[in-house]
Amino acid sequence: LEIHLILGNLYREKGQVGRAIQEHQALLQRPNLRKLEHANVLLCLGLDYKAGGFVDRALEAFSEVLRMDPGNEYALSNLEKLYEEQHQWQEAYATRQLLAAGAVEEKQPRHREILAFLEDALGRDALKRLDYGQAARHFSAAIEMDSKNTPAYLNLGDVQFYQGNVADAVATWERLVATSPERAYLAFSRLESAYPKAGSDTSFPELCRTLIADNPQDWRARLALARHLSSRGAPRDALERLFEALVINPHALALHQAIWQTLSSLELPRPLVDRYVELTRSSIFYLDPHICMRCRYRSTELLWQCPHCHEWNTFVEERIAPKDIEALVEEGTPAVGQDDEPADLSSTR
Repeated sequence: LEIHLILGNLYREKGQVGRAIQEHQALLQRPNLRKLEHANVLLCLGLDYKAGGFVDRALEAFSEVLRMDPGNEYALSNLEKLYEEQHQWQEAYATRQLLAAGAVEEKQPRHREILAFLEDALGRDALKRLDYGQAARHFSAAIEMDSKNTPAYLNLGDVQFYQGNVADAVATWERLVATSPERAYLAFSRLESAYPKAGSDTSFPELCRTLIADNPQDWRARLALARHLSSRGAPRDALERLFEALVINPHALALHQAIWQTLSSLELPRPLVDRYVELTRSSIFYLDPHICMRCRYRSTELLWQCPHCHEWNTFVEERIAPKDIEALVEEGTPAVGQDDEPADLSSTR
């Protein structure tokens, strides 16, 4: 039995899904299979169906495994991923709860983290139906479950803003900044537009300066402050903040685009252009690359769920060290995401 199970699994891994299905289906025809053996074969068959894109059959196979072996963690995990891929968030949530119920204490924080992301997904579904009340309840539940769930703060603030509760929206986004300052940049545009509506024109630059004081390496806060200053008619002050950010992260395309815009607005004064050229002489520009810590999938934007391995909250921003820059130059490799076209340096974000 084990040899044929392994053989079928090898067929699946090599992309021969049809042969894998045949191998595992043949095992189910054997007489006198013990209950756990039957469940194990069904689990492999469910993986075959999943690999072949036969979603309904995969769901049926994993569900049958759970009827035979209710605590089968592997079947529950694969069932949850199928529900997530189909955006059946309620079913995914219920399945994750079953996984959490059988987990040891040290694994509970990770389960709560995933449940919070699923709550957020349920809230986004409610938002699509324009059910703001239900959406807000889901987003609030996500934050209560995991106080560092960034998208829930962003989405809850959006709901509050849509409903005219500007002060509440600002408070929610400020909670995100306080809880996860490394993700504060995701709320910058929201706060910059909301503060004046809340009667506070100076709060946004003050927030940026506070973040910079707390973390001198925060180049995104400098970029946001520079854009704000430029929009208020202070391009030279903005350029100083951009040059400071450039020293911290000379390879971020967003910084270069902002500098080009600002220099253009100043009619390209030669000393400032020369200073920019000197700062960027050995730079490689990239579109803020993010990488999944589990499967190494690359993306030009921060994703909450990896589209390749489907794990939650595994993306981090990849920063290029000097030795990596030299290797990229030698190899002629562009420092962009694996599926991206070369950056259009004439455009701005």
